[in-house]
Amino acid sequence: MKLVKRVRTIIISEMVFLLLLFLFMERYGYSRAVIPSVMLFQTGIMIYLAAAVYIPFKTFAETLAYFAQRDSREEEDIEMELKQVAGRVPYMEQIERLIDRFAKRRTRKSSAKIFDKQTELTALQSQINPHFLYNTLESIRGQALMDDNLEIAKMVEALAAFFRYSISGKGNLVTLRDELANINNYMLIQRYRFNNRFSMEIIIDEEDEAAYDFLIPRLIIQPVVENAIFHGLEEKLEGGKVIIEVIVTESNLIVTISDNGKGIESRDLKELNARIQSQDMQLDDGGSRQRNTGIALPNIHKRIQLLFGEEYGVNVYSTVGQGTDVEITVPAGYERGGGLEDEERNTSD
Repeated sequence: MKLVKRVRTIIISEMVFLLLLFLFMERYGYSRAVIPSVMLFQTGIMIYLAAAVYIPFKTFAETLAYFAQRDSREEEDIEMELKQVAGRVPYMEQIERLIDRFAKRRTRKSSAKIFDKQTELTALQSQINPHFLYNTLESIRGQALMDDNLEIAKMVEALAAFFRYSISGKGNLVTLRDELANINNYMLIQRYRFNNRFSMEIIIDEEDEAAYDFLIPRLIIQPVVENAIFHGLEEKLEGGKVIIEVIVTESNLIVTISDNGKGIESRDLKELNARIQSQDMQLDDGGSRQRNTGIALPNIHKRIQLLFGEEYGVNVYSTVGQGTDVEITVPAGYERGGGLEDEERNTSD
């Protein structure tokens, strides 16, 4: 504001001078000797006017460039530098007001961050400790055994084992044996829940029993079985069945999960397979309890491909009124100590 007032004063002074000059020439006559003096005076006024405007802004620009080159990243440093800029640049009281606004805004943001951290800490503190969960389930199981209630004891034991497997941090690769054991625990829970309305069968030939020790991604079968129950068998009053068939070829391990549920319409099946093959997919670590077929199956497919290559993955086949087959293909022969565990661990890191 002071700069504007000074420029305004200079302009008014020049106008007054010109007015007096014209009055003088009108009264005493026009003289050539006056011209150089007038031009010199006018030139001086213009130089002064330009300097009054240019120099402060030049100083301001140089000061900003100086501080911009400094390696100051903390908000306290930024605030201090703004004050230094304001002190070096004349006629810039507005900067002080900007500093105050910046400081108040920073205080509000800092308070909000502290509140968010406190809320997050409280939420973490309120989470159930897994060991507490396991110990509680074991206590319930023990009480059930004392009361000779074997069904409740078995159900609680299966639930504890299922939780332990699902949230285990032992890595993404497990043996087929461990994965199928987890499926047995899961199906035991579901049979109790649905009053034995459906059953499960695992088929693997004797010559293929070595496949039990093959490594596969953790939790790639259980979500498919879960989909078979909730999307295929849940509406069946009785006779529902899930079959898991394991076949070993020269290079592949093929696991097919079949159900005798309602099946999938041709159009829906085409869309489902398209989603599975789509590249627009955000992955999780396999621990998600997704009941949505359109999410779980593409997730499994992409996890397999990231580990083994594009020639492996998931395919879905279905006939309305007869059931659905989900075929999972992974390379055969990977066992503990075969190198794939280290490769997968390095990839996840």
